[in-house]
Amino acid sequence: MKFAILAGAVALVVATPAAAETWQSFSRTSSTVYLIEVDSILAEGEVTSLRMATVPRAGEAGDYSYSVETYQFRCAGDGGWRTAGIVDYGPDGSEAGRFPEDGAEWTAVRANTVPAFLKDIACGGARSTGEPYPTVQAFVDAGRP
Repeated sequence: MKFAILAGAVALVVATPAAAETWQSFSRTSSTVYLIEVDSILAEGEVTSLRMATVPRAGEAGDYSYSVETYQFRCAGDGGWRTAGIVDYGPDGSEAGRFPEDGAEWTAVRANTVPAFLKDIACGGARSTGEPYPTVQAFVDAGRP
């Protein structure tokens, strides 16, 4: 019995970080807000990936439509980048479409572009000072600040 309780507690502690999300805005236009999920930054071998949400800056209350694109970077060497795909979410926040980019070509990172800024986040440790949100839906519920 003690072992089962201990094993359950360990599983809960181990599972919790994987479920954590921290979305922070890093840029906005008159129509769109861009958020990075900083807890999803993952280095696997020579490739580091992160997720970026594209959220309409205005919308009906409870409209959770947004897209999440996964970017991959080579932090060392040529420092190239590529996209690994996009997932669209509908007004109710559920997945509406998945568009994988298996085997996309690596592209050089050009200065003063979104990939250059994202590479600084993924590889250089740069972080936004924007308020963190546990989900994109929480960001929308907060009024898309």
